[in-house]
Amino acid sequence: MSKVKYTDAKGRIRWVRNDDIGAIVKQLGDYLIIGGYPEEHAKRYAQLAHTISRWPESVDKLSNANTLNTLPGVGGVITDYLKEIIETGTTEKFNDDQYGPPPPRSVLELTSIERLGAKTAKLLFQEHGIDSLKSLCKAAKNGELKGVKGIGPKMIETINASC
Repeated sequence: MSKVKYTDAKGRIRWVRNDDIGAIVKQLGDYLIIGGYPEEHAKRYAQLAHTISRWPESVDKLSNANTLNTLPGVGGVITDYLKEIIETGTTEKFNDDQYGPPPPRSVLELTSIERLGAKTAKLLFQEHGIDSLKSLCKAAKNGELKGVKGIGPKMIETINASC
């Protein structure tokens, strides 16, 4: 558990640990979108990640006090997922098969590319079988991304620069 806090450019107290937990929550939202969850359901994870990363108190403190539900957007099962992430660094929600078999976790590598979001990663995975950065690089090198919706010449350049 990190107790490291800092002041951001806007003068707000921030916690490194909150940033780390927020990043995992954001990944979960992206993963759910890629896996076929309805976007209106999954996008709340990005909102929650933003809230967590900017919360003035440590999420570890909130978790230990059983007050995670004081965070906007946290209640019910979201509280359980968040507590699990705080305690273990992951959640079983990554294995949820409600909308079909979950994609491999490697598919999240696609969203590490600048300006390549979860919806484009979903399209690449579901329609083109691209499930990792390695397979994306191979597809770009072989010219297989030309004509793919959301992938123009500049994005192909960005992908190639990341390979």
